[in-house]
Amino acid sequence: MIFKRSLLGYFSRSTRCWLSLIVALLLGDPLLAQVNYLNLIQDKLRHGAILSAQFNHEFIDAYTQETSRNEGSIWIGWQQYRIETVGQIIVVNGELSKVLDRRRNRVIISEYDSELDDFAPSKIIGGLGNTYQVVDTKSRHNTQEFNLQSSDSFSTFKQMSIRIDSDLKPVDLSALDMGANRMQTSFSEVKYLSSSSNLFELIIPEGAEIIDMRYE
Repeated sequence: MIFKRSLLGYFSRSTRCWLSLIVALLLGDPLLAQVNYLNLIQDKLRHGAILSAQFNHEFIDAYTQETSRNEGSIWIGWQQYRIETVGQIIVVNGELSKVLDRRRNRVIISEYDSELDDFAPSKIIGGLGNTYQVVDTKSRHNTQEFNLQSSDSFSTFKQMSIRIDSDLKPVDLSALDMGANRMQTSFSEVKYLSSSSNLFELIIPEGAEIIDMRYE
């Protein structure tokens, strides 16, 4: 089974929100601007750099107004990403998706197809990023803010807003999904690393239960 929307049912709702960061950091078509921070980030990743950051994430349920918060680390490379939180590690290396549930000591493995992953960086910067479009850009205090909207009624997110500073470091991200739930994520300790294949491999803990979706 390939990694697709239905597989996200294995993740908690807040984990799905973390995955929105991957889309948000890499979205956007070229704009007619002299300097476009978002495009420059894309260029760095294309040439092998890995974006590393700590994040604090807040999710507000539209119906109950309940707020959940989480924090963790994220790494983004070309067609690859890794997200670590207290409860989970999610690793995509371009061919396989591996999700470690730390509390249950369980790993889910599946074949990966970027075209069926709403959150795939390669889907956005590899020429397939027609779902989201930049509708407005604002420059202020050495930052650029990109406002995006979805043209796909089945996409996960309706609107997004990303701020990036002049050092090409994401500052924060806000998003509104199709259920009117709101997300706000701030980034810290942002830096760029050299390419590393080991970063996008998951070390399976001893005794972990392994669910391999490739053979089901």
